[in-house]
Amino acid sequence: MKANATSSGRMAACNPNSPTSDLPASGRTDLSHPGLISHPTLTPSVQVQILSAVDATGSASISDIIAELPGHDDPVSAVFALVAAGALVVLSEGIIDAHTVLARRLPSDQSGDLVPVDPAPSPAPSRESLEDQLAAVQWTDFVADAEAELPPELVQVPASSLQPRILRGSGRHRAAFKYAPGLQQPGVYIQLCGSEAYVGFGGDVGFRIAMGKQMDALPDTILVITDANNSLSEEDVLALERILWAYVSDDADFTVVNKQPDGAPISVERYDQLVQFTAQVVLALRQGGIMFLEGSVRQRLAGPRAEPDRLGAVRPLDSIPEGRVMELNYRGLTALAAERDDGTWLLLRGSDVRIDTVKSASANASFQRAAWLHSGLLELAEDGSCYVLMRDVVFSSGSAVGHFVSGSKGFGLSCWQPIDPDDCEIDALAL
Repeated sequence: MKANATSSGRMAACNPNSPTSDLPASGRTDLSHPGLISHPTLTPSVQVQILSAVDATGSASISDIIAELPGHDDPVSAVFALVAAGALVVLSEGIIDAHTVLARRLPSDQSGDLVPVDPAPSPAPSRESLEDQLAAVQWTDFVADAEAELPPELVQVPASSLQPRILRGSGRHRAAFKYAPGLQQPGVYIQLCGSEAYVGFGGDVGFRIAMGKQMDALPDTILVITDANNSLSEEDVLALERILWAYVSDDADFTVVNKQPDGAPISVERYDQLVQFTAQVVLALRQGGIMFLEGSVRQRLAGPRAEPDRLGAVRPLDSIPEGRVMELNYRGLTALAAERDDGTWLLLRGSDVRIDTVKSASANASFQRAAWLHSGLLELAEDGSCYVLMRDVVFSSGSAVGHFVSGSKGFGLSCWQPIDPDDCEIDALAL
């Protein structure tokens, strides 16, 4: 029986196992292997280039593949010839465009459902390895039931369940982050371009990275950080963004190009857990040779004591700061600050800081309390009535100082009163 002749490229692509084609001679490729797909836009070299671009990270956008075929007349048709032949599958939904992501199609069973590729058969395990596996299973079962088996005299101390999951990719493949499993949740990210760094967050962090353009140039590297248990709230990642920003700002190899994030209202306990989480990220990136390479491990894990340019210079015990010294009395507490010639204010050590913040206060008031309690810049007063500042700290204005110490927006610049430089209260704060 004579086969139906066709010159359609699409029909040829749908028959990848056929070594022959009735295509015109000008567009025909003579195939020597059934794994090569016959199509006028595909040569063996082009097929290999496209599949190599996809295999580099497990997926690739159409724009990524086009970039790999600079001399090709119709690279998009070549891509969809591989799709029609069943070699590639489209991961993105909706209209096909430059951001559409493709990946390899897995082998299918007889029902047509996709199934994982079976690995090569492993050698039969030795007696010793079987014993090791049995011991591991028994120990796992014991650990899983440990809490239920505890005697009544023992209780388990709660610990943070946060566990970072870090993915790395290039800026050229940023579209792949949108569809990567586990990134459709709150998280933070770092983009690196040369010696510049950008720190951000997203409620759907994979989508945020894929669709955003945070840096002027295409990043060399994108790092995305989520919790393996998906237990970070959006408030958590807002606070985590500011914590991570401070750590990256302290890395001598990079300059952070975005301004300080706002953070979020956060408890001291949750702040401590997020810092522990960040330290695990820092250790992983250091051991991977990516970031945080300068200094000791201890320095990098501890992080900076305060954000850049926040700590005042260490003053001798009997020294009074430069500038006009001002006093704020509020709710039975007192704070002293120096208004400096450059317009900034220096909140002086020994000042009282209200423990609680009101709901109308900005996120900064709550976040900074947690951060400075963590680093030791704040300590609880002996009578428990307030916190006490342990070092001079810089603020942008008198209103910002008043907002922080009072935990309320009701104590602005007009509430500060100048005091005599010889006042004994200044002497007391200098000690």
